[in-house]
Amino acid sequence: MRTYRYQSEYAQMLRAEGEAKGEARILLRILEGRRLCVSEEARRRIMSCTDTALLEAWADRALVVGSAEEIFEGEAPGS
Repeated sequence: MRTYRYQSEYAQMLRAEGEAKGEARILLRILEGRRLCVSEEARRRIMSCTDTALLEAWADRALVVGSAEEIFEGEAPGS
């Protein structure tokens, strides 16, 4: 009997959503761990983002910014 990794489009989509949610939670933990105030708008934007590369870029910025809103600088509000 052969077993296959979950390969359906639906399974891949669920996996990607879970990965993005995890990245978003880590990003919020970084910001909160640095004692930066995270507005509801910033929290909503972070948690609704499904682009893991963007979330990782924001997490890199979160390590050095002075405010949570600075992680979004230079990007369109819908990003």
